[in-house]
Amino acid sequence: MRIIAGKFKGRTLDGGPDRSIRPTTDRVKESMFNLIQGRTEGAAVLDLFAGSGALGIEALSRGADSVTFCDRQPSSVAVLRKNLQKVDGNLRILQRDWRASLAEFGRAGDRFDLIFLDPPYDVIEPADLLSEIVDRKVLKEDGLIVFERPRGGKPPVFPAGTGLIDSRDYGATTLDLIGFVSKVAVTGTFDPFTKGHLEIVREACRAFDEVHVVVLVNPDKKTWLSPEKRIQVIEAAVKTLKRRITVAYSEGLAIDYCKAHDIGYIMRGVRNENDFAYEKEMAEWNLKHGGIKTLFVQTDLPEISSTAVREALAKGEGVGEYLVPQTIKLITEGAEWKT
Repeated sequence: MRIIAGKFKGRTLDGGPDRSIRPTTDRVKESMFNLIQGRTEGAAVLDLFAGSGALGIEALSRGADSVTFCDRQPSSVAVLRKNLQKVDGNLRILQRDWRASLAEFGRAGDRFDLIFLDPPYDVIEPADLLSEIVDRKVLKEDGLIVFERPRGGKPPVFPAGTGLIDSRDYGATTLDLIGFVSKVAVTGTFDPFTKGHLEIVREACRAFDEVHVVVLVNPDKKTWLSPEKRIQVIEAAVKTLKRRITVAYSEGLAIDYCKAHDIGYIMRGVRNENDFAYEKEMAEWNLKHGGIKTLFVQTDLPEISSTAVREALAKGEGVGEYLVPQTIKLITEGAEWKT
């Protein structure tokens, strides 16, 4: 096991004889630090289940300002101390349980830019661990948690206000990047989804970390496309944005979906004054009854609406100017359009 990059590059580290130490492999470690490139420089780092200390030491080598190592196992701490003799810097070791460590950090007001978590998978409940980090306020607002877990397992449940920023699989290991996220729901019937709708989603991606496109379904209302087809169309369209976007449908109110998914904002497109008057009234209702704020986007494509698409199809006219190219076949195949 070695230090891969930075000022201590090439120095070897002891993994220890104790299998419980479970050091992260060099391959996974290299992939991990490529994934968080730029996050280590000047960072306050916490290696909470430190084991050999390989992750915290790698962060130190790559420019971290300080690293705190925690582990309750005497055998792990012995290996850690041996490895720390090979480097120098602003280092601290706590030999205690993770929960006690987080409690101490909370009392002391310690805050971290980067937290590495590689807990014993069969002993610690990830949701409890993440909740404790958030409740103790030890992660900075723009901080990042790197959570290492076995590939194929269920992802952790994220505390309110946090979410999955990225997730990658490397061999038998999955790396989840978790942080505080701002969330927004772009809601509508999307019957069908148009270029105008895509512009709203694009704007949502610019302004928020996590974007949900929510198809609102009224079982009593007849629509042109089924909810399943509309979701298929939207997924094809948003792939062009190259962003992780959640596409779902809800038979409840928009505010019900938002509250269930810890979303504080709805984004809606407006094309004219009539649109704005209607949307403003809905926004006031959503805020009063659900505490959900609404943001308005003036679309650059005011003439493009779902109604315009349906009317063009009913007349046998082309719809290329209205639709995202990747969705045209999905929308038109096998459909009998009527006025």
